[in-house]
Amino acid sequence: MRHSRVLALLGSVVLLHGLVPAQVRQSGRVEVQVDRPQAGNPASVPESSLRRDSFSTAVTGAQAALGPGDLLEITVFDTPELAQRIRVSSEGTITMPLIGEIAVRGVFPNELEKTIRSRLIDGRFLKDPQVSVFVAEYAGQMVYLTGEVNKPGAYPLLRSHRLRDLVSVAGGLTARAGNAVTIARAGGGSEPIRVDLSDSDESHSNPEIVPGDSITVGQSGIVYVLGDVERAGGFVLDRRTSLSVLQALALAEGPKPSASLSKARLIRTTGEQRQEIPLDIRSILKSKSPDLNVQAGDIIFVPGSLTRGMGRRTLDTILATASGAAIYARP
Repeated sequence: MRHSRVLALLGSVVLLHGLVPAQVRQSGRVEVQVDRPQAGNPASVPESSLRRDSFSTAVTGAQAALGPGDLLEITVFDTPELAQRIRVSSEGTITMPLIGEIAVRGVFPNELEKTIRSRLIDGRFLKDPQVSVFVAEYAGQMVYLTGEVNKPGAYPLLRSHRLRDLVSVAGGLTARAGNAVTIARAGGGSEPIRVDLSDSDESHSNPEIVPGDSITVGQSGIVYVLGDVERAGGFVLDRRTSLSVLQALALAEGPKPSASLSKARLIRTTGEQRQEIPLDIRSILKSKSPDLNVQAGDIIFVPGSLTRGMGRRTLDTILATASGAAIYARP
C-alpha cells in the first residue's frame, strides 16, 4: 500500500514535469527550430540571392566570395558564344573570350557580373550585355559538423550562415545533445569558440560560421539513479529544463517495495571533490524536505532494506555500477 502511494506521487511529478516546455521531438530526436522572417517585397531582393542554392535559408542571404577552384557558369543573354563553364585558377583568375584575364579572388558573383559587363561595353563588343554568373561549385567553402547532430559530416557553405542554420541542415540535434558547442577555426591559430545554446543573446548563441569551421555539439549531462529502483540506469538531462530528485526517481520508475527511502544518498562530484548528500525521499514526498535539483554526473542511490547499513563501504561499488549503467533518453 505504501509503495503504491509512492508510485502515485512520483507519477504526478512526471505529469507536472511534462508540462514544462521542452524541445520539439520527432522520431526520438530533437530538432532545432529557426524562426523565419516574414517574406518581404520580392522586388527588393537582389537577383543573385534568388538563384538555386542547396544550402539557402530565409535567415541569411549574403554571398560567399570567389576563390581558387570555384566552378563558374557564365552566360551573356542572347550571346551563346560567350557562355562558358570555367574553374577559377590557383592564382584566383579566369580567362574569357574577347576580354581576357580577370582577377576574381575575393570578388562576389554579382561584382564579377558588373566587371564582365563593363569590359564588354568598354571594348565595344556589346552595347548592353546582360551577364549572369552562377557558382556551380564552391571549392574550400566547407564546414564540418560532429557530435550530437543527426547527420554529422561536411557541408558546403554556399552563403553566409549562422550556427543554427548548419545544425538544421545536419538534421537537428539528437536527443542526447547538450547546450555546449565548440567551433574551431581553420588553421588552428585562434582559441576555439565556446557557444552556449541556452544563451538568450543571439550574438552569442548563434554566431556566424565561416568556411573551414569545425563545429562539435557536445553531449548533454547524465544523472544516474541506482540501487533498489525499478529501472536503474543513467538518464540524459534535458538541455532546456531542470530535473529534481523526485523527477529523476520517477524516470527510474520509482523505488521497489524493499527500498529504504529514508537512507538514500546523492553523490556529487565537483572537480576532484566528491560529496555525499543524505536524501530522505520519504520526507521529500511529504514536502518536509526540499526536492533538490540534480546536476550532470550526479548519482542518486536508493539502498534496499538489507543494504542500508553498509554505509560508505558501498561507494566504490556505486561508482563502478554507474560507469557501466544503461543510458536512457528521457521520454
